[in-house]
Amino acid sequence: MIVSGNPVRSGHTLVELLVVLAIISILAVVAIPIFDGYAEDGRIDELKATLLKAAAAQEKYFASKGMYAAVKGDLNPFGFPDPVNDKMKLYTGVIFQQNVGMTYWVAGNYDVNPDVSDTYNECWAYFGSVIGTGSSDNFMRLHQETGNNSTDISGCSNCPVLDLVCK
Repeated sequence: MIVSGNPVRSGHTLVELLVVLAIISILAVVAIPIFDGYAEDGRIDELKATLLKAAAAQEKYFASKGMYAAVKGDLNPFGFPDPVNDKMKLYTGVIFQQNVGMTYWVAGNYDVNPDVSDTYNECWAYFGSVIGTGSSDNFMRLHQETGNNSTDISGCSNCPVLDLVCK
């Protein structure tokens, strides 16, 4: 088609396409790490939610038996959750005071970022309300692989052993 003696061209030049590709690439480079951070936070929240379900099973067991369960096998009839996938492991235990199981802990580890290592890189514990953690939600991060940070809980004789629950 010729309009006023000039052919009409449709489409874009190579330079315009390269500019658009460059802009999209820059946005992707910025957005992907942000998304990965949100995905990791979501997996940590998933671990914490599973720990809360395990804590609820401990409370149901206590309401039924008058004591807390020292092993998770006893909690299965009371709704102790199965890990959501094979990258998560759960543990539980009882904290004794004067030879009485006064409170409990539930702990779990989760491989929230397989790129960091081939081990579980987040490890959290939830402590029953009698002992608590000093914070408002009773959760305590026991280990974080990305910073190789572990919480010192050596003063708690019946608390989870990091080498057992954070492996």
